Amino acid sequence: MKKLTILIMLLPVFGAMAQIAISDQVQTLNGKKYYVHIVGEGQTVYSISRAYGVKDYEAVLKTDIHHISVGDTIWLPYKGQTVVEEAKSYHYVKVEPGQTLYSLSKAYGMTVEDIYELNPDVKANGLKAGQMVKVAGAGDSKTDTKSESKPAATQQKPATQPAKQGRTPAQYTPKPPAAPAVIRPLTEAGKVHVSVMMPLHLADLDKISTTKFDLDQRGKKNYGAFEYIQFYEGILMGLERLERTGCKVVLNVVDVSGTTTQDVTTAFNTHRVAESDILIALLPRQQFEQAANLAQQNQLFIVNPLSERSEIVEGNPYVFKCMPSMEGQVKCLLRMIEHSPAKPHLYIVHTGSRNEARMREVLEKELKANGKVEYTFFDWSANSKLPATLKKTPNCVVLNIYDQNKDKNHIQISTLLNRLIMVKTGVTLVSMENYLNKFSDLDFMQLDHAHYTTIYTEIDFSDPDKKAFADLYRAEFKTEPQGLYAASGNDLMIYFASGLSQRGTEFFKNPVMSKPAGMVYGLNFKQSDPGHGFENETAHFYKLSNYHFVPAQGRR
Repeated sequence: MKKLTILIMLLPVFGAMAQIAISDQVQTLNGKKYYVHIVGEGQTVYSISRAYGVKDYEAVLKTDIHHISVGDTIWLPYKGQTVVEEAKSYHYVKVEPGQTLYSLSKAYGMTVEDIYELNPDVKANGLKAGQMVKVAGAGDSKTDTKSESKPAATQQKPATQPAKQGRTPAQYTPKPPAAPAVIRPLTEAGKVHVSVMMPLHLADLDKISTTKFDLDQRGKKNYGAFEYIQFYEGILMGLERLERTGCKVVLNVVDVSGTTTQDVTTAFNTHRVAESDILIALLPRQQFEQAANLAQQNQLFIVNPLSERSEIVEGNPYVFKCMPSMEGQVKCLLRMIEHSPAKPHLYIVHTGSRNEARMREVLEKELKANGKVEYTFFDWSANSKLPATLKKTPNCVVLNIYDQNKDKNHIQISTLLNRLIMVKTGVTLVSMENYLNKFSDLDFMQLDHAHYTTIYTEIDFSDPDKKAFADLYRAEFKTEPQGLYAASGNDLMIYFASGLSQRGTEFFKNPVMSKPAGMVYGLNFKQSDPGHGFENETAHFYKLSNYHFVPAQGRR
């Protein structure tokens, strides 16, 4: 009963989020226009900012702290009709019992990553029945919520009434290949022209306060100027290393602080990005799509540093996708197993849930294509038999793709580790997401016993080359490199500028080369079709050994 009560209490909060009305009161402050919004019951800075199509740190509060009460006044940047139009492209639905992220994504023509982008609370806390979730489409939140709870028979409408836009599930259709890329000459002989488009928010630097009060509020306040600053600093580190080798680079940095696709078009044209040899674009999804379209129109190759979506390379042969997709991750795992001297048997722990459907589909496809790795799909419902099963094949690999919800996943992982302790022969536990980042209370000794292996998302300080990069970064910028932002900026600058400097336009025909000096991690680009873009197939697996992560297959 307590759990039910909590869910009911949450509904008004989400309901308030769905019903936030755009204020018609616009005033000018310091020469800039702002909407003036009065806080209502259940509203938060986050929900209000999303309703107006701005970032939460762009909201101006009377107290200058992101803690508000009903009746407080918030000023939000005025963005004209764009805000209203963007708000209409989404609506809220109530999660029914048994629904999963996968089923929601299919029902509304989205990806799970799309749902996470629109609903950060879902990514943090998992999906729950009764929860209000923002999805694609132009439906009305009230109507959608009611219709979801009615029997199917009562949802039918007369044939004379047009169906509501967004209510018919849209199926994802892969884009057909385009014509192969036309490779134009480099802009200038002996030099490589590189453009970087990213949100630096340079115009907002004067808003940053360093008073004691604001320093105490660090963590509660966000500044857009710092969001991706380490990626930019990595770019500068790569540029400095290139100059030492004699590689001449002309760098064109373009600040795209606006949130619309028109902002991308304006910046692209104003800063003459089309005259570059290569474009590195660290932009949100829709803005990157616009930049990629402009690049294709101008026969300019464009690099996406962080997206995992394979769709971005479809139908655009000018796109380089640097993050390995799910397919790329699986291929790397299978190659690692295939080349292991022990030739281990692969056990895939699953439940058959919809959340796991995409991963299982990729695994089945890649396992058949590989043909050299013996495997078994093991249903978690029989987990008590897992130790006995694993003992039959010493030195096996257990890939855990179990995915229900956050609480169940946590319990399952703890149970799985207990089962693996019972297996005396060598077992390697593998996951595609780092459990140490997601579940801080897992038994480290049990993970070490299981030779836990995962895709690493931090700099490997045990590698002398990578440690040297981190030391240089600290010395230059007086701070620690967080995650892989700095390493990614450094690597992309070195890889593409070196490739073009050494091989000219031939680099675009086959952009595969050994890792240049100064890079932190290697890249391995493949093209499935001349009419599609290039996708990196290299994922970096690391395993726990004596309580430290080390490369699963030697140094790269």
